[in-house]
Amino acid sequence: MPDGSAGAAGADIPAGKGQRVTAVQQIYAELRAQIVDLVLPPGASISKKDIADRFGVSQTPVREALILLEEEGLVDIFPQSRTVVSYIDVQSAREAHVLRRSVEVEIARILAGKITEIELIDLRAILQRQNAFLKSGDLAAFSAADNDLHRRMYELADLAGLWDIVRARRAHLDRLRNLHLPSKGKARSILREHRRIIDCLELKDPDAAERAVREHLRGTVSATGEIRAHFPEYFG
Repeated sequence: MPDGSAGAAGADIPAGKGQRVTAVQQIYAELRAQIVDLVLPPGASISKKDIADRFGVSQTPVREALILLEEEGLVDIFPQSRTVVSYIDVQSAREAHVLRRSVEVEIARILAGKITEIELIDLRAILQRQNAFLKSGDLAAFSAADNDLHRRMYELADLAGLWDIVRARRAHLDRLRNLHLPSKGKARSILREHRRIIDCLELKDPDAAERAVREHLRGTVSATGEIRAHFPEYFG
């Protein structure tokens, strides 16, 4: 977020509660994205003063944003001392994986029974964008398109409200995914798996669609040991 826009967003916070809440949401969203994307790696210190200065706000909304992140297990707050980015919690990642798999298997079965040609075209267009990002070497945009594809499936299944619930629980899983994504062949395998899921939806085969989703979602969790061996400093 540009410094100018951050400062403008929070400059008059005391004048109205709505502005203060907006500042909290903005700070929370930016810090969460930096933690999940590993821009702020596990163990990194977070300075409330530096964040407040960057956003042009007092430390109060910063403190509130950090409390929200602590509730997600993404930061550890040591009162009167320091705040640090938490280490990746493998158990939390596994629980998020089970939750996500349960929801998305059901979504696949729903869509296999009702998806339209126009909706399939929509999903394939996202897949094409993801492929283009991979070819250009933009893994951040590739990952964002990955989320777009899955979010769109939630919407098409009329279960959009579950996206935020699952997302709120999967921060540790997403950090694992971001460590795994640069591995040789991983991004290409994701594209193949996405294509397979969409093909099964087009065939209107709920059992095949379920199998494709299960196979797609198992990759990162099954590689946790390997990821941990490569990045031991990211795990507690």
